[in-house]
Amino acid sequence: MKNIAFVIHSLGSGGAERVVTTLANNLSHTYKVTIVTFIKSEPFYELNNNVRVQHCITDIEPSQNVFQSIRLNFKLYRRICQLAQEHSFDLLIGFMTQSNVLTVLCGKKIGVTTIISERNNPQLDITPKFWKALRRITYPWTDKLVVQTKPIADFYRPYIPKKKIEVIQNPIARSYTDHLRYAQKTSRENVILHVGRLCDQKGQEIAIKAFAELKLDNWELLLLGEGPKRKSYEELIAKLGLKDKIKLLGRMKNVSDYYLKSSIFVFPSRYEGFPNALTEAMYMGLPSISSDCPTGPSELIQNGQNGFLIPLDDISELHEKMAKLISDNQLRQELGENAHLSVKHLEEDNISNLWKGIIADSLK
Repeated sequence: MKNIAFVIHSLGSGGAERVVTTLANNLSHTYKVTIVTFIKSEPFYELNNNVRVQHCITDIEPSQNVFQSIRLNFKLYRRICQLAQEHSFDLLIGFMTQSNVLTVLCGKKIGVTTIISERNNPQLDITPKFWKALRRITYPWTDKLVVQTKPIADFYRPYIPKKKIEVIQNPIARSYTDHLRYAQKTSRENVILHVGRLCDQKGQEIAIKAFAELKLDNWELLLLGEGPKRKSYEELIAKLGLKDKIKLLGRMKNVSDYYLKSSIFVFPSRYEGFPNALTEAMYMGLPSISSDCPTGPSELIQNGQNGFLIPLDDISELHEKMAKLISDNQLRQELGENAHLSVKHLEEDNISNLWKGIIADSLK
């Protein structure tokens, strides 16, 4: 049985971490699977018992200067190489830019095959210039680069051979499939839901302001997630006098329960790689309103058929579409049913099989 390892910063509550966990669980029936994390962290998502986790160092303090940063990353690089040799990994799979660069360098040094995966839009993300430069130097050395959409693949094609680039969208974890299948039928509540990190990228203030314009007594907006914008959102909600109607619930492990009880999903992101939360909401039968941001939502939503696409940062358009869905229960049901059917091809086994294909090719 071949021995493979994922390399990622941590196993927190983010989208990349969710994908790594889902793939590791699925692939552990075919391969010996290890997840190598930069720091020691308790897995947020449930891992199979046969998936091993190894960490490089206990914790990372923010670097005060470039020399500290170089020293830290050299330490991580050496530790990844050490673990790869100790455990005789046949394949290293990096997730996200910093992990990818270190994975490729390690693979090149010790002669181990590498696959790397970008998880966000490289044209719009906030990756430091230093890492963007290293990305351009090192990515051509990998055996495969996996991205989530064709526009992202096009970004890399000028300096990475086309045959090395694969487009594979994110899997919907089996836990959602099981929950949808076995959960007792519950009635939808008057809840508008958003799931995502509280940060500029996700644009939650657009949802907060659009909801405020609805002026409804019998609906509430729930925001699941944590992040640096929490305080400013709390202040905005208080200023609007909506503390009893808009709630910041933080990180939740039982997100599927909220998908099932809510009636509308809103997703006003400014850019994405491929949005896990939107995919999950659609799979759980929620009519969704998403910004038509680069990249991802337009590949999931056919406007007016299985959800709505709106322009970026358009509060009035989001308000209008929310009001339309609130007033029309039949439309909500139709869009929700169409949404579920349109993303069924992203179920865990289907996406994992695509990964198994490129892994098998890389290990030949």
